[in-house]
Amino acid sequence: MFCIECGKEDEKLFKGLCRSCFAAGNRLIDIPPELEVEFCAHCSSTHLGDKWLDTNQSEEEVIAQTIVRESVQDEDAEDVVLEIDLLNQKGSVMEILVVATGNVVGTPIKKEYKVNVKLNRNVCPECSKYASGYYEAVLQLRADERPLESDEINMADEIIKSRLDKLSRTNRMAYLSQRLELKEGVDYYFGSSKAARKISNVLKSRMGGVMGESPRLMGRDKSAGKDLYRIWISLRLPFFHKGDFMTYNERVGPVIDLSGRKIIIRDLLTMEKISVSWREYSNLEIVAHREDIKITTVTSKTPTEIQILHPETYQPVDLNIIPELSDINIGDEVKVVEIKGKLYIIPPK
Repeated sequence: MFCIECGKEDEKLFKGLCRSCFAAGNRLIDIPPELEVEFCAHCSSTHLGDKWLDTNQSEEEVIAQTIVRESVQDEDAEDVVLEIDLLNQKGSVMEILVVATGNVVGTPIKKEYKVNVKLNRNVCPECSKYASGYYEAVLQLRADERPLESDEINMADEIIKSRLDKLSRTNRMAYLSQRLELKEGVDYYFGSSKAARKISNVLKSRMGGVMGESPRLMGRDKSAGKDLYRIWISLRLPFFHKGDFMTYNERVGPVIDLSGRKIIIRDLLTMEKISVSWREYSNLEIVAHREDIKITTVTSKTPTEIQILHPETYQPVDLNIIPELSDINIGDEVKVVEIKGKLYIIPPK
């Protein structure tokens, strides 16, 4: 038997060729002479297959990975390694030198290929949506039976900005498409419904209130075969503020705390904390505002009673003493509030 290429005899043949001829004729890899790589002109995403992916890689890394992915190793080659170098660039076309090294039947082989890579810069769907003002959800921030106050709006704005900064790191649709300040409140338009829900929950946990959600059919995606919805989220802040005085089950006291889970009221007669869930929100009644607190003077004190002057009529008023008032002395100034004709002393903190 002899090599059909060089005529050598008495050697092991591989498909009719000696080891040297068989190795020398091996291409190591098959690679297209021309490739295309598509980038978004506004962000770092790359079009791979039928998807746009945010790879967080440089263009050079993406091009190198594309070349590696499109290179098909020969079935007889082993341990193939590619080195990729830029030779020249004219406009959007890059001339790349690909050096492949590997082993074929135990013989080291080195091959060189030139590949032209065309860079296409388009706009990914997310950036296109952002530029067009696309949104998936609207958060409607309102206050119940009163207008929103400027500090509430500022607080909501700061929370939304902070949360969007964090969410946008993993969700490029987490952006604010539009903000409309209306007479009845503020509407926030979000590119992502998931982001809108997360932010709404944070707002509720920080500011309290009652939240509701309603989807609205906006059309149908024929390519995906599914209906398209936009989500309207309503967050209605309570009709009272922290520090206002409420009645609940015939008990009276100021709101000392509120969150997304509950409202905390301190009973002015027993100093007990009353926890009220938002399901019972409609059972609350405001009886005085935090601005209604007045200052007056203690004129007399006994083990069971304390006497103060009415802050408006200056008439003496006797009240039962409770342990929280035991440190108050004659001549001290105290805070009081009048509710339904009855004065209450607000204990010092």
